[in-house]
Amino acid sequence: MLDIVTVVFQDELETLKIQARSIELYCKDIGLRSIYVMVNDSSTVDPAWYGSFANHVRVVSRSTYGCEWNEYGWVSQQVLKIYGAALSSNTWSMIVDAKTFFVQPLKLDQIFDGDQPQVGALDVYPVFEASRSITNKLFGIDLKKQLGPGGVPFIMHNATVRSMISEVETRTGQYFADYFQQQGRLTEFILYSGYLEYKHGGFDALYSPNYKLHNVNLCHSETGIFDSKFNTMNHPDTLTISIHRNAWSKLNNEQQQQYHTLLAKRGIL
Repeated sequence: MLDIVTVVFQDELETLKIQARSIELYCKDIGLRSIYVMVNDSSTVDPAWYGSFANHVRVVSRSTYGCEWNEYGWVSQQVLKIYGAALSSNTWSMIVDAKTFFVQPLKLDQIFDGDQPQVGALDVYPVFEASRSITNKLFGIDLKKQLGPGGVPFIMHNATVRSMISEVETRTGQYFADYFQQQGRLTEFILYSGYLEYKHGGFDALYSPNYKLHNVNLCHSETGIFDSKFNTMNHPDTLTISIHRNAWSKLNNEQQQQYHTLLAKRGIL
């Protein structure tokens, strides 16, 4: 039912190994067929890192796709997330970053209401206003909400992703990756939210308005509230946690050790 798509580059390979252990430990009961590791440079990924899931790993280099890649990795990685979901033959994909770690067993009945992911919707973050504007113009819509949780882990309906890529290429007359990267400030999850608005008039055709996908991400601007974030990371409902590398470098030794201790307690470090 649910595959996993992750994106990695050279500096995150050690982090990916930790994520791989967390997937092997906590993603046993999600109907997983494939783990798509989208490589955003020329790095080498060993499926053996995934232990018992090694035979499910599909390593996909960005060189697979016939396009020029943006020099800014944060742009190209968004395209690769979309392409990863498009590759999946499963119904859904959970999109994660290499730094996203699963910290408890992922159960389908936790995050799905029947066949609908319980991810909710939220107002479009101000930082995504430019992306919303691009998306509105592309599809001729007025996007009011974005699909939850607004970041990773993000659940995409794979057939819809393939349809979205085709629609974008038809409307723009460009290869999807070329169009996306040329926009500069277009983001993958706003684009997907906009396509759902265009195709279905909202999110309810595929997604539940309830929210059960509990995640905690610490970004570079949130290190001042580390204690609060870390407490939530320890909450029994939390499914995934992550710390951005630019946030990690700002944490003191004690805070870094706290995080490592949590990972060790959950058996992934």
